[in-house]
Amino acid sequence: MKMPVRAAVVVLLLGVSVWALSAEPAPPAPGYTLAQIFAEPGLAGYSPEQIEWSPDGRHLTYLLRGGTDGLADLYIVDVASGRRSMLLSSAQLASAAAPPSKIKNQIEQERITRYGVDSYYWSPKSDAIFYLSDDQIYFYNLSTHQTTQITHEAGAKRNLQMSPDEQWVSYVTNGDVHYVSVHGGPVHSVAPHAEGVLNGELNWVYTEELDLRSAYRWSPDSRYIAFLQSDERPVHSFPLINYVEQQPSVYQQKYPVAGAANPLVRLGVCDLQTGKTAWMAMAGTPDTYLPRFGWLPQGDRIFGEVLNRAQTKLQLLTADPQSGHTQLLVTQTDPDWIDVRDAPHFLKSGGFVWSSQQDGWHHLYLYSDDGRQARRLTPGDYNVLKLEGVDEARGQLYFTRYTHGPLNTELYRVSLRGGEPRAVTTGTGSHEIDMAPQAQAYLDTWSAVLTPPSLTLVNLENGRHVLIQAAAKLPYHFQKPRFFTILAADGRTPIYARLTLPPDFDAGKKYPVIMYQYGGPDVGPVVRDAWGGTNFLFDQLLANQGFILFATDNRAATYFSHRDQALVKFHLGKLALADQLAAASWLKSRPYVDAARIGIWGWSYGGYMTAYALTHAPGVWRAGIAVAPVTQWQDYDSAYTERYMGTPQDNPEGYAESSDVAAAKNLADPLLLVAGTGDDNVHWQNTLQFIQALIDAGKPYQLLIYPNKTHGISGPAARTHLFTAMQQFWLQQLQPQAEPSGGVPR
Repeated sequence: MKMPVRAAVVVLLLGVSVWALSAEPAPPAPGYTLAQIFAEPGLAGYSPEQIEWSPDGRHLTYLLRGGTDGLADLYIVDVASGRRSMLLSSAQLASAAAPPSKIKNQIEQERITRYGVDSYYWSPKSDAIFYLSDDQIYFYNLSTHQTTQITHEAGAKRNLQMSPDEQWVSYVTNGDVHYVSVHGGPVHSVAPHAEGVLNGELNWVYTEELDLRSAYRWSPDSRYIAFLQSDERPVHSFPLINYVEQQPSVYQQKYPVAGAANPLVRLGVCDLQTGKTAWMAMAGTPDTYLPRFGWLPQGDRIFGEVLNRAQTKLQLLTADPQSGHTQLLVTQTDPDWIDVRDAPHFLKSGGFVWSSQQDGWHHLYLYSDDGRQARRLTPGDYNVLKLEGVDEARGQLYFTRYTHGPLNTELYRVSLRGGEPRAVTTGTGSHEIDMAPQAQAYLDTWSAVLTPPSLTLVNLENGRHVLIQAAAKLPYHFQKPRFFTILAADGRTPIYARLTLPPDFDAGKKYPVIMYQYGGPDVGPVVRDAWGGTNFLFDQLLANQGFILFATDNRAATYFSHRDQALVKFHLGKLALADQLAAASWLKSRPYVDAARIGIWGWSYGGYMTAYALTHAPGVWRAGIAVAPVTQWQDYDSAYTERYMGTPQDNPEGYAESSDVAAAKNLADPLLLVAGTGDDNVHWQNTLQFIQALIDAGKPYQLLIYPNKTHGISGPAARTHLFTAMQQFWLQQLQPQAEPSGGVPR
């Protein structure tokens, strides 16, 4: 039985009062240092990565690092038997398995870390593995165990693909898709090279904001390659300067900012038989995006999603690959914005499954071949996170969603004929699902707030569970965070929160509090029953030094309806600040909280919100740390910013209201700013502009600069340096009598 929302809030809040005043002291944790948190492979050790299913769904492969060099071996698991063995050693893979930390180019390192670009690939017939080593492509035959070098062309290669008939291999180099016969011969390209034009190479905004991972696709019959062409010549260039070199070098990044020119994108289809390229009549203006495209199962037509620049209208079209003539299937509209999450899943038996937020929640719908909507497959007041897979033979569809607010992530199954969805996974914690191609098996990565991830292969046909990797058993006595709800600023909406007490908590004392927040729309919530990695370990260190750790989301979190999330439209910062103020007020009402010693921090959007909070609500927090912050939305990219804010030309009041720079004169609390000079996501121009405004207003500030570091400020040395500085900042600002320490007390 579902508990009424208001009643649930009362019970949870009463629970907070009870445990907060009677928490049992826990023994202090064994010592670990900040350096150990961020050293490779970290306290939890190495985990499988770059996990891939064979196209026939019979095998699962993954890379697993080990040894002092951090290189990886490639393992293979037979789904039917559960047997696991090494397929290729790190010596065979060589540089294909090099850890990201060993890549000197910070932008390339960030790309691999953030987007998980694979260094090995399955062949379409599931009979071979092909991979990169020293910028060349190698083919490993699973039957003969022989390795053959396919390419000899110089230059870095990425996004390897093989034609379905396994006669061609393709890759992206120097901004273009090249393809060559697996038997050797001349190298071909899908379009003539032109400076400033990308043919099958993703531009930045499509990767970062539209979540597209490949800009070209082979047709099922291997005759065509469909690709996005992005003309970036009209786009603003941003210089990223390497000042560490004796002679500084400059990388000019094409970065479309809000209200300025976007890449001109169109969809081409290269015919390998004729060598000619036809252009599909789908997009081709600066005011449209083409975020998804692919081939229908029969291979006779190509589909594409066309999104207007305001992101309020989404069309699904199909096109003839030779003539380019299009047919409209479905149009979606929304007065606020449309979340582009997935491509339509076309069924071999006819029709397709596609997502929509038309009822205010993100759900999956079944459509007929002509685009008519047949039925909603996932009814209820929740958002579908992802369509995980479709088992057409059994007529079943799998998807993931949150349960218990945002705390748990579960896998569900529903019939394509309709009916009530049923949970496949149960219990607390977070299940991250990687489904096999025909949905006959899946890899379940499960974790909980105190438990690092474990990986289990689940065979849906025979029910067998094969443990791929057990959760690391860490020899530390962690303080268990408490989950509960508080009321948002409107006084009626429950928002989930997380609170961690010091191990020697005494209800008669008052403690300083460190609040963590993100605040941005359409990003997973910060409050979840899931392993938090290095941030969790850092929080535990701070808890052992006498801090209370607190975090909450706001009414724009992804477990709320689209209509709730749309409250931020045209006014980024305002709603999130109101809910963080409500959270600060709640904290200050606790008898064990020192109301004068509450700090706040965040990264990226959370960094923006930290500076926004301290400049729009001065005096509420004692101090703040803003890492890699946006400081005014005119500086950020077009796709993300305009989705929520419109353009600066159409919404000047909203941009001014949401600006940290415009409000810099109001800063009254200590603020530590952190930025990487090589950040290609949130350019450190944001930090410099904010600093200039602080100087103009006569306001002091503290600054940490990380030369050439990108948005993640990655790497053991940089991370250890940053979090050590953060720890010292909190001790100085919130516990001035305390002595800084590099580790957890024994």
